[in-house]
Amino acid sequence: MVDIIINENFEDDASELFGDIENKSFDSSELFKLQMDAKELVSDKEIDELISYGMIKKNLAYDLPYQREGALRLIKDLNATALLADEVGLGKTITTAMVIKEGIVRGFLKKVVILAPPSLVDQWVAELWEKFELDFHIVETSADWKKHDLVIASIDRVKIFDRVERKFKHKDAHSVSWDLVIVDEAHKLKEKNTVRWKFVDRLQKKRFLLLTATPFQNDLLELYNLLHLLKRGHLGTVKEFRRNFLYKGNKRHPLNPLELKKKLEEVMVRRRRDETGIDYKSRIPKIITIEMTPPEKKIYENTVRLLKENYFRADGREINGRLIVFAILPKITSSSKAAIESLNKIVNSETYHEGTRDFAQGILDDYAALKTDSKIERLVKLVEEIRNRSGDEKILIYTRHPTTLRYIVEKLKPFNLKIIEFMGGLDREEKSRRINEFKAGGADILISTDTGAEGLNFQFCRNLINYDLPWNPMSVEQRIGRLDRIGQKRDMYIYSFATKGTMEEHVVDLIINKMCCVGLVIGELPIILFNLGLDGNGGSGKNRIEEKLMNSFIEGKGNLDFFARGVDEIADEIALGMKDYDKEKKENKKFFDE
Repeated sequence: MVDIIINENFEDDASELFGDIENKSFDSSELFKLQMDAKELVSDKEIDELISYGMIKKNLAYDLPYQREGALRLIKDLNATALLADEVGLGKTITTAMVIKEGIVRGFLKKVVILAPPSLVDQWVAELWEKFELDFHIVETSADWKKHDLVIASIDRVKIFDRVERKFKHKDAHSVSWDLVIVDEAHKLKEKNTVRWKFVDRLQKKRFLLLTATPFQNDLLELYNLLHLLKRGHLGTVKEFRRNFLYKGNKRHPLNPLELKKKLEEVMVRRRRDETGIDYKSRIPKIITIEMTPPEKKIYENTVRLLKENYFRADGREINGRLIVFAILPKITSSSKAAIESLNKIVNSETYHEGTRDFAQGILDDYAALKTDSKIERLVKLVEEIRNRSGDEKILIYTRHPTTLRYIVEKLKPFNLKIIEFMGGLDREEKSRRINEFKAGGADILISTDTGAEGLNFQFCRNLINYDLPWNPMSVEQRIGRLDRIGQKRDMYIYSFATKGTMEEHVVDLIINKMCCVGLVIGELPIILFNLGLDGNGGSGKNRIEEKLMNSFIEGKGNLDFFARGVDEIADEIALGMKDYDKEKKENKKFFDE
């Protein structure tokens, strides 16, 4: 009788079955793909530790075991095809990046794409490079999909469908065989019939990670759509899902919840903050009210008059109101230096009508005679107050404009402060040098523009000063997020300047007191705005909150009371959204965790 030997790993005999692998000679491309897939399966099962962790450990500010454990489970148990649904603020980006790094080091990930919201693309790129030494390239054109193996794209930008041509403008993404596809803020894929869902669905993917803290938002059919995208048939057909898991067809109440939860746990990794010991600190908002002197008030009122009544092209045509709001007004309210720069451009440009140029010159003459800059003087006083609080009080100052940044530096330098300037255009090495100087090199203050500090982590600092404030709450949230991160050990002071008797006073109150500093954890505000349909851009190309504020200014023709009513309407809408989100959060906790 002949013994039958079962060879569980047929890799040694692969040359007979599949051709000469070393010389890349095969009988069939399909057989070669099967061989590669088999090799991956064999190696995946052997994974019981992250062999890449030693390479990146030195780059991570904190060793958080739950992040490593999550990455290992995603790879070992779920073959990196799963829903990563950790609660907000636990670092899903880091866990995901660990998966990517491990897969690349082990050799089973070569082509990886990350689809993220526009506001997070640069942050992803920075984190992957600085912490994991992974060089991801941002997709700008359709041709970029095949130029690089590691790419990241704004999902809002690449999902565009050409209805005339009947194809996606970035159709080249669908011709690549991706080893891993990652979608951040995947709750935006809850609607099956959207172009976003269909774009992601058409991607060829061996592995697939969906990242969201809120997979269930009062509608179990949305959860079904998410899971159907992730793993076809896991919850059956829609008809089967309704019959098996919806109580009397009600999409808000599960039937057989334990069975449904078990099905979810087969494809999901979820951890709660109370399990990890992560303790987020409070944001303490402080509005710094600027009282204008009579000459300053005259300059402000004349500037508004210029934009409202005297802003014309050389041929006499009135200039578009939206252009006024976004091109001129932010600079006027940013600093006297930025305002003077903008006014000089008007005076010296033949684009503008002679009357407009003369009016602008009159305001410049008033600036020349000005003896007080109340805003910059209040900044100097505030910096002194913060520095006197203790011996360990670093300060992060934000402004929207490089001109204002340079002006602040000029005014603070006489006070023997070591100041770091941070803005767009710095290469990676210079960015790293300046960050280290701020963290450990004895620098007291870092002053940054919004474009300069995406993806940076300043947990060692607890003081943030918004010298001027964007009208986009997401931009403000990103600013605060530089401090409000894992590892922050102290409550944070968020100082925001607001000039009394101007629109700025109302906008700062709305964004700081009613949106960004109301007890939310970092990452929750974007979810709330998405639920309200206010997270994306409107018809003007600006964020919808910005657009609503802009429309109030234009419709009210600069009337402050009219503008204030528009701001109150937005505040009421946000308050309702927060109430609904809190309810959804409780439903998620009850459904997933209890």
